[in-house]
Amino acid sequence: MANSEFIEQLRTELPKLLRERPEVRHELWGIMLEAFPSRQEFLALVEELRAAREDSNRRFEDLRQDMNRRFEELRQDMNSRFEVVDRRFEAVDRRFEAVDRRFEAVITELRHHSEELRYLRREVREVRVGMSSLGDRVGRGLEGVLREVIEEFAGETFPFAERLVLRDEAGEVYGVTGADVEFDLYVHNDKTACLVEAKSYLKPGDVLMFHRKVRFAERKLGRPVTPLILALSAAPRAEEQARALGIRCRLGVVAAVEAEQ
Repeated sequence: MANSEFIEQLRTELPKLLRERPEVRHELWGIMLEAFPSRQEFLALVEELRAAREDSNRRFEDLRQDMNRRFEELRQDMNSRFEVVDRRFEAVDRRFEAVDRRFEAVITELRHHSEELRYLRREVREVRVGMSSLGDRVGRGLEGVLREVIEEFAGETFPFAERLVLRDEAGEVYGVTGADVEFDLYVHNDKTACLVEAKSYLKPGDVLMFHRKVRFAERKLGRPVTPLILALSAAPRAEEQARALGIRCRLGVVAAVEAEQ
């Protein structure tokens, strides 16, 4: 028999059977009680399920709190490590700042030294210019001071002291006709005449040129003259050359004259 026919027949005959035969009703109820739980059992099952769900919720909440705690501990640990790294970077930054300050100090000191070097170079240039022009300055405004030095050196007085310029018409001294031959100082009296050459540094060539100028001046002046060189310093050969030519030298006099001025 097909299932559908059986089910339809069961629906029609079962109620009638239960009404006509009560014992079948009790038997069927016993079978149903065995196959299905009672209301109390169902309520107990529901309560068990509720308890299981609450326990699951508590476990999940505990798990969530534990995960949150672990995440918080991890976050704090990471923050602590980052703070340590930040402090290390700050220390490195301070070291770099200290190095920068040292470099700045070195650069400032180098600039200071550069300024000092520039000042010294300027001073050296001024000294060189002053030394190179010393021969021109001697005899121009210093005749009186030099005359006193020469009088002390010669042991007699000279009423006349002047800068001397002689015209060389034949070009005997420089090889140029009509050139002026200059002497830093010419001091003389009735008996003695001196021609003076003032130099910051005396070289052998200066001695030879002064000797030629003196010989020329003697012919022009028509009288013998005593050659005298006053110099701040001199090359050894220059001193030897002067002695050999009969030229009297006095070193360091120019410096003394400059200080007196």
